[in-house]
Amino acid sequence: MKTNYLFPHKFKWISGILFIVSISIMLCWIIEPDIFKDIEIKSKVFAIAETAFMGDNVYFGIIDTNILDELLMATVIISGLVFAFSKEKIEDEMTSKIRLESLVWATYANYLIFLFCVLFIYGMVFLNIIMFAFFTHLLFFILRFNWEIYKFNRTTNEE
Repeated sequence: MKTNYLFPHKFKWISGILFIVSISIMLCWIIEPDIFKDIEIKSKVFAIAETAFMGDNVYFGIIDTNILDELLMATVIISGLVFAFSKEKIEDEMTSKIRLESLVWATYANYLIFLFCVLFIYGMVFLNIIMFAFFTHLLFFILRFNWEIYKFNRTTNEE
């Protein structure tokens, strides 16, 4: 089966390790933000829009900011995508079917949880929910796909 949209299998392990480490750090940061208060990577970056609580708003300009959270989020997204969409050792029609079903299941689960949060969570906590929703879809897909592949391989080996 032709799967041009998948990354080579050799990227799966390194991206998986990066994803687990970066998502763990991200969860720690969300749960307890003070852990990283002493760690800063200050840099001048181009910003399309930046609104400050007690300062000037900047549109299409250069700002000086801590880019640690941006680097962490980019690492979670890139490593998660590469891990989720890397070929398996045996990439056949059944693997493609499991991948598609897992993607659909992850989409449903993510948006049902997000809808629940839209209806029942308010204020500043909702901003964390929105940020976390970007990662949960990928996380749900990875968990579901790998679980289904594990179950499939286990039943195949028993036969």
